[in-house]
Amino acid sequence: MKKVIKDNNLCDNAPYCGAKRFCPTEAIIYDSGIRQIVIDEDKCIGCGKCVRACPHYALSIAEK
Repeated sequence: MKKVIKDNNLCDNAPYCGAKRFCPTEAIIYDSGIRQIVIDEDKCIGCGKCVRACPHYALSIAEK
């Protein structure tokens, strides 16, 4: 199964993450408690739309 992973060294973890609006399952959220973008693995379908939309190249697809 393919899933999206995030490289914390590249992600700016902004609450207005541009890639999250491309997620058809709303698997990408901003967690204000830890002030980071989080990917809900249960919701992620591995479509890669967010990967193509991320301007920081912080997201990638991996086999899980």
